[in-house]
Amino acid sequence: MTPASIATDQPSAADPLAACLEPAATLVVAATTLGTPALRQVAALARAVDVTLALRGPGASALAVEFGCAVAGPAEPVPPPSGPALTVREIRLHRLALPLTDLYVSSMYLTETQARTVVEIRTEQGLTGWGESHATALPKLQALAKTWLGRDLARDMPALRRSFGRIGFDNRDGRNALSAFAGLELAAHDIRAQAADQPLHRLLGHEGPVRPLPVACPLPAAVPGRKVDRTELAAHMADLGNTARVAELAAGFKARFGINAFKYKSAGNTPAWDVAALTALRRTLGPEARLRFDPNAAYSTHDALSLCRQLDPLGLEFFEDPADGLEGLARLSAHLKTPFATNMCIIAPEHLIAAHRRGLHATVLGDIFLWGGVQGLGNMALAARAMGHRPAVHSFYESAVVTAANCHIALAFGMDSPHPMDCGTPGLAADLGSLTIRDGHIHCPAGPGLGLTPDPAQLAALASAEPILIT
Repeated sequence: MTPASIATDQPSAADPLAACLEPAATLVVAATTLGTPALRQVAALARAVDVTLALRGPGASALAVEFGCAVAGPAEPVPPPSGPALTVREIRLHRLALPLTDLYVSSMYLTETQARTVVEIRTEQGLTGWGESHATALPKLQALAKTWLGRDLARDMPALRRSFGRIGFDNRDGRNALSAFAGLELAAHDIRAQAADQPLHRLLGHEGPVRPLPVACPLPAAVPGRKVDRTELAAHMADLGNTARVAELAAGFKARFGINAFKYKSAGNTPAWDVAALTALRRTLGPEARLRFDPNAAYSTHDALSLCRQLDPLGLEFFEDPADGLEGLARLSAHLKTPFATNMCIIAPEHLIAAHRRGLHATVLGDIFLWGGVQGLGNMALAARAMGHRPAVHSFYESAVVTAANCHIALAFGMDSPHPMDCGTPGLAADLGSLTIRDGHIHCPAGPGLGLTPDPAQLAALASAEPILIT
């Protein structure tokens, strides 16, 4: 493969990250002497801000192929990766309903289960990789999976990514298309890491020791103790004394798993309930607990300001999406001391730079679904950090497949600090595999690839329909 060549006498930027952020920049030249980690971040930032990056210096062609950028000057052919092919033979789509330990209550959902599609890719060479997608993405996933049959995952991944939604306008299915691609891409990463006989986090560039990862557990807005509709929920929440049940649930998770970081999900009913619930959580868990408030933008910016002012003295870790849109968050941040986080307002590369230019520097909670796979999420983390944002892992009751992937991704891109990674595992009544959470930390599965293979008996037990076989 020969990377694109750009004839330019533009000098190599002394600070290519700053050069990418210049509003009028269209081309940035970076010297390969910066080293691979720095160049990887520059490449991620250049993609996010739609700037062409060209490399100059020793090894420029090979690095340009690795990072998907150009070469400043003549480019040399780069030999394809060595090693055996990893040819896709068949794909199975497992439709699941994951049961929750408690009714999930938020401004968006009232549910006892979480629907998922688990992706199983088998290769001609006998390797099996696992991924996961939103259940709503199934039609797009089926169509996309057919185009992966016969492809070589060792050599074709850049082409598969380029052919998927080359520009935003191509991707008319939005969130579901990204989730569909993410499910396949995760399974491909699992296979490639297995073929290299290394854990996924090593394939992604992690070189340090494998450390336990701190986790934050989601909490429902209320604990009515049974399935209820919105009318019954409102009656339950009319009694502010019932907020004690939310604190009791958190105390149970702390006693069982040692968790001391929690995301309280608001139902968006009344600010009084939210204040009472978070006050009860602070009182029960103590001053050291990390508490997050997430109403999923259920309140207007004006009402959110009034509510968040009441919550400011509680010393929360952050407000997550207290209002809708970047403008709303930026306006709120001018009045409040508690930091902000979002997984609703910054969900695409162009949102990162928009927030940066607006002066909003937030915790960007990313998952592989909204960011289009492992590589997309990793690029987000690198670009976000370059713009002054704080990348962290978002989670919403995924199966053990994605939870394991989150561990590898957090290790590789430092996404467990300064904020513990979201983890819905404690709230699942059944799962596809066993993950260890102790002293508030989850342990990354060991072994090649994800280090986790779904239990066939659990795949069958949790199935909501027969698997779909694509050959």
